[in-house]
Amino acid sequence: MEYVKLARVQDFKKTRIKSYKLLARPVGIIKQKDGTFFATEVGCKHENADLTEGKMNGDVVICPWHGWKYNLVTGECLWGSTVCLRRHGLKIEGDDIYVTLRPLEPEPTFEDWGPPLK
Repeated sequence: MEYVKLARVQDFKKTRIKSYKLLARPVGIIKQKDGTFFATEVGCKHENADLTEGKMNGDVVICPWHGWKYNLVTGECLWGSTVCLRRHGLKIEGDDIYVTLRPLEPEPTFEDWGPPLK
């Protein structure tokens, strides 16, 4: 899996979440209360709005465009869709934060949605 340097640990001294573009898609790096980090998609599954620009309440964010809600820790969409935000791999080397270019989980395929309607 290919990793790219996106941030530094010191970038999160005064903020919990930051958004970056990877392959033209928004990816968020999030610092948890215990000081650990994770990376996840932060493009709303509706129209790809950057969720880091939405209102946050704990781990839940509301899309700034159309109000879809997501739990950033679990990736679960709480309103609007059954498609979840996918995690990216993240590793820290020294003060540098590296993230995988692509999410760890594959995109759902047509077969994942079940048989066609008759």
